[in-house]
Amino acid sequence: MKNIPLRVNIESQTSKVNTDWLAIMATLKKRGLEQDELASVYFDLNAGMRVTTRGLSLAKITMTENLEGIIKEPTVSTTDFAAMANELVG
Repeated sequence: MKNIPLRVNIESQTSKVNTDWLAIMATLKKRGLEQDELASVYFDLNAGMRVTTRGLSLAKITMTENLEGIIKEPTVSTTDFAAMANELVG
């Protein structure tokens, strides 16, 4: 299992914490999950599902969530595009 970034919420609380799979896996082992149950949770998270187990709600953090508000979508005007095309040709 590869390490993946996760957003974790303790049930019945509003705060969320960003962490990773390895840290949560250790916590879930302490809370009694067996290896096959851990694998099931891991595969569900990688499939984009939210998982609730042992008092924790888990969700994989995607790159769009992680960088939302930081990255601006690039825009290119037609004049910029024409100039780039001329550089490639000439």
